[in-house]
Parts: sequence; C-alpha cells; structure tokens
Amino acid sequence: MLVKYIGHSCFKIRDAETGYSIVIDPYKNGSVQGYHNIVDTACEVLCSHEHDDHHGVECIKIEPKDLSPFEVTWVDSFHDPEHGALRGPDRIHIITHKITGEKLVHYGDVGETLDDLLREENLVKLKDADIALVPCGGVYTLNRYQALELIERTTPKLVIPMHFRSERLGFDFPHIDSIEMFMDAAVEKGLKANVGQVCFVDNTQNNLNCDILALRPQNI
Repeated sequence: MLVKYIGHSCFKIRDAETGYSIVIDPYKNGSVQGYHNIVDTACEVLCSHEHDDHHGVECIKIEPKDLSPFEVTWVDSFHDPEHGALRGPDRIHIITHKITGEKLVHYGDVGETLDDLLREENLVKLKDADIALVPCGGVYTLNRYQALELIERTTPKLVIPMHFRSERLGFDFPHIDSIEMFMDAAVEKGLKANVGQVCFVDNTQNNLNCDILALRPQNI
C-alpha cells in the first residue's frame, strides 16, 4: 500500500501490484489557502463529507479498472461534538487490502467526542490500523490533544497527521493548531515523531522507526 499526501486532508492510496488507486477527500480548486490545484488521477474517489475542502471530486480524472484490491468500509460520525448540529456529518473510511490485510483509516474532519466515537462497535473497526490519517488542527476537527488521545485509544502502527495550520504553506489560520504544536505535544507524550522530506510512504517497506510521520504535502 503506497500512500501519497496531496495536501490538507487529501491522500492517494495505491496498490503497487495492480496500480489501482483511491483518492480521499480532494479539495476543490481554490478552497484551501496556500495549496495548488489538484491535478491527479484515480480509479475511485471517496469523500468524508460535502464541504468544498473535502469534496472536489471533479478535480480527479477517473481511470477505471475492473477489480479493486481494496475493501472499503466506513464508520459514520460527526464533524463536531454536537452530533452534527454545527457542521454536519463525517464519514471515516477504512481501506483494507484484500490480500495483505493492510488497514488504513482516514478520519476525515472528525470532531465527535471520543467517548461517543469510540463506542465498542466502532472501536473494533478503527483499532490497530497499519496507517491512520488523523486531523489535528482543532476547531473544525479534533485538536492536538484529542488527536493524541484518539491515537492512544486506537493504537495504530503509524500516524500521518493532516488538516493543520502551516505558516510555511500559507494555510495560516491562527485559531487552528499548527503541525509543530501537534508534533511537540506528541513528543511530550513519549511518541517518536518525525518530519518527512517526501510526500509519500510505502507501507510494505516501513522501517521508519517512528509512531508519527508528518509527510511533506505534494501540492505546495
């Protein structure tokens, strides 16, 4: 399973053997300050919700293939702690490789309280992922402390943070936690957190020796 970070909350998941690919949460052109427009292809597009910064399906050129090596399931949650009253629903996608068993969880813009989200029937689906793509900016999603609690309670092997503030990228919303704030908080909790120089990771060759890897967004 190859994972490429396009930017914001958008990732491309690709099977190295068949070339089958899935793009999750593409943003519409101009919807995310500091990021270039998306120019990419995929066999399938998934969206956690219909806000412009997660629902730019028209930005992805579809290249259909007959059979997907991935099983896609989901947990329906909320974009806010008020059961969607503030920002609506959020769908957490779970992508599992049918042959290798690799599991990736993309949390979208989850903002639901963790006690509500991690009830038993959901926890069994979310727990022990090989890769978890976790929002950490707060306000619109979990903040850095809630994201770290989610990680502690679901025990993924590797976490890739998303949906954060970055002055360097030009996505400089002062009310949102920065990636540096999240990484510092992770280190304080004793987690190994690395900043990558590339936009992708190959889970089949993951010898990174870290718990959290901040990938460099492709579209900067």
